[in-house]
Amino acid sequence: MAELITIARPYAKAVFGFASDAKKEAEWAVFLLLAHAITSDIAMIEVLKNPSVSSEQKVAILADLTKDANVDGSKTLLDALAYYGRLLALPAIADEYDRLVALGQQALEITITSAYPLDNNDFKLLETKLKTKYAGTTIRVETAVDQSLIGGFEIRSSDTVIDATVRGRLSKIAESLTS
Repeated sequence: MAELITIARPYAKAVFGFASDAKKEAEWAVFLLLAHAITSDIAMIEVLKNPSVSSEQKVAILADLTKDANVDGSKTLLDALAYYGRLLALPAIADEYDRLVALGQQALEITITSAYPLDNNDFKLLETKLKTKYAGTTIRVETAVDQSLIGGFEIRSSDTVIDATVRGRLSKIAESLTS
């Protein structure tokens, strides 16, 4: 997953810069949302992975499916992604673009993942601490549950990860014992 984000980030930054300069952030958001939905479809993934389908055919298919949300430069993006074999990165590019738009609006997307659902008091406490840490910035907090964390929580915001999970602590202990 981290590799896909690494691939997506420069494309998303380029698109965001282009969209901002052209004052077309909303139009690009619609295009990328549609491209995300299309390239997340299992059947489309198989087409995009198929080596017997040429890059030009893949771009033509995606361009046709996204024609209702077409924006100046979208075909160029598809061409570049196809040339480098990165059309499957479109969902990650769309997510990263949304994050950049939110940052441009001084909003920070934060996800708190815990082993069990957070009760309201715990959520409010974490939210208050995050608002203090990121003072002057609007934050949007989402929660998720991942029982593989065993206990504790993980806070993730773009490139920042705060790992206060039992699984993370156990991994650090195992790493120190084996080195």
